[in-house]
Amino acid sequence: MNPLIKHIAKIILLPAVCAIVFTACEKGKDAGRANPKADKLDPTKASGGTVLTLTGTDLAEIRSIVFGNGSVPAPFNPNFNTENAVIFRVPDTANGGDQDITFTNVDGKTFKVPFSVVALPKVSTAYPVDFQTGSTITLTGGNLESVSKVLLEGTTAEATIVSKEKKKLVITMPAATVNTCKLVITNTSGTSTTTQVFTNVDAAYGVFKDALHPDWEDWSWSLTNAPFTADKITGTASMQAAYSGAWGGMQLHAKVKANLAPYKFVTFWIKGADVEKKFKFNFNWTNDQTVTVPPNVWTYYKFDLSIFKNAGVAELETFVMQINDDPKTLYFDNILLVK
Repeated sequence: MNPLIKHIAKIILLPAVCAIVFTACEKGKDAGRANPKADKLDPTKASGGTVLTLTGTDLAEIRSIVFGNGSVPAPFNPNFNTENAVIFRVPDTANGGDQDITFTNVDGKTFKVPFSVVALPKVSTAYPVDFQTGSTITLTGGNLESVSKVLLEGTTAEATIVSKEKKKLVITMPAATVNTCKLVITNTSGTSTTTQVFTNVDAAYGVFKDALHPDWEDWSWSLTNAPFTADKITGTASMQAAYSGAWGGMQLHAKVKANLAPYKFVTFWIKGADVEKKFKFNFNWTNDQTVTVPPNVWTYYKFDLSIFKNAGVAELETFVMQINDDPKTLYFDNILLVK
């Protein structure tokens, strides 16, 4: 071919080739984002942490996934997106109930898919675990903002909801005949039962509740016991125990012995002094148990009565809490025998 003609042909063909390459590049650039569309979300109902798969078209460039109730973003890695699928998890912080999930791609194009988040109420801590008619308990955990009912397990007795937030629920306890119970809590997602067991002070035998039981008397030494109304677990008063000697002892003595046969546990609360303290605790001067009391907080103690029953203690005559080091003032409440 004539060199001149070949040169002219190159000039004519060059724009066409560039146009083809440019078009191919633009098509590659827009792949997976031109018109994002959802076909199926699997599953359509799940709890926090569950892996979800969305299938459809033009999904490769999805950059944001947000659960509508509370605008909670979902964790996902966009590098794992394909043209036809996006894989992500239900956020652990997602709010329960029916809602839309909004998907947004790199160009700001959005679409929504309906979904139902299962967020059952969860209780991680409860304070206190003792209750009486009308006393208040604070529960902390998650998914508590939509709680509608709190029942004492195995009964129709219903607590009154004082306040509720996502992570905190405050309730007032009803009158009840149960000795102990768990709480059955219902929110918009369903019902769950606490792992915590609550003790009905009204149904327990109280060596000390708001005052020393009428069948008991104070035989303590190097110690002054007195009612204290400013700080207590339930009721009207705790017991202020002012230890005045390095070997001071709380010795509560039964004028009428308490038969241990019907009871399973002994429970009590102690509020510590400004430093950690250790006590020797026993029934009838038998089978010492070490009790460690942290500073400045109320701490709950629960002992299986088999510890003492297996050591031959059938009736409780003497409850002893002996200090083993420098004297301090501490507080006791709800010293109970529990069925």
